[in-house]
Amino acid sequence: MKFEVFSDRYLPKINQELKAYFSDRDDDIFDMISYALNSAGKRLRPLITLAVYAAAGKVIDDTAIKAATAVEFVHAYSLVHDDLPEMDNDSKRRGQDSVWKAYGVGNAVLVGDGLLTEAFKKLADLPIPDSLRLRLIYSLALAAGPDNMVRGQQYDLFSKEKVQSVEDLEFVHLMKTGSLMTYAATAGGILAGLPENALRYLNVYGANLGIAFQIKDDLKDIEQDKAEHKNSFPKLAGVDGSRAELAEHVKAAREAIEKIPNFQHSVLTDLLDQL
Repeated sequence: MKFEVFSDRYLPKINQELKAYFSDRDDDIFDMISYALNSAGKRLRPLITLAVYAAAGKVIDDTAIKAATAVEFVHAYSLVHDDLPEMDNDSKRRGQDSVWKAYGVGNAVLVGDGLLTEAFKKLADLPIPDSLRLRLIYSLALAAGPDNMVRGQQYDLFSKEKVQSVEDLEFVHLMKTGSLMTYAATAGGILAGLPENALRYLNVYGANLGIAFQIKDDLKDIEQDKAEHKNSFPKLAGVDGSRAELAEHVKAAREAIEKIPNFQHSVLTDLLDQL
């Protein structure tokens, strides 16, 4: 199945789950959180979790949708905090005012805090065996915390000093973008009860997908990054070198996913074909 067809089938269910999540809670903070969470987005990370779950032969049900959407809470939190004046200072996000622009810096910090902590509550509420629930919570905490995503954001914030080579930039992309992609892929495998060797291949798939995804973004944003004097892939490796790096990471992701036995990976490999 093509990734686009899979997305057309499950994106409405993901958006419905996100929209309904805070609908029974009535206060300003929930309105602001819903503003951030329900803005237009591709929902790539929950779609990856569901694609892995389905590839393992499982039927996607309400529990899988609830589990898959937890990572979107963390992604939304990261975007809210990234946009802050002290970070990237972006006033627009997904076609609307960024949260700090709409509600102020203090409220934006609280919205991000709320989204991050609620993601773990969402996983804790899942009606699944304790061993799976705890592993999902630990894996998401590892991906989102100072060992990975937070560390990558700190490197990105001070990229002029800390990022001087292609290897430095790959490290930032792996931490900042690859960590949640890796979680998204392995979460589908954990939910499906896949063995450890399969989870390792999903880890490799997610990490390389995340780096490739970011190189594609760098190639698209060449002029903007040049104006901001940002050390992007095209600046450090050249356009041809960036395309070669992109191809290498796509190849590594594809080889990893194809090694998982009895795994219907067509949706996940089609996603790679789009990069």
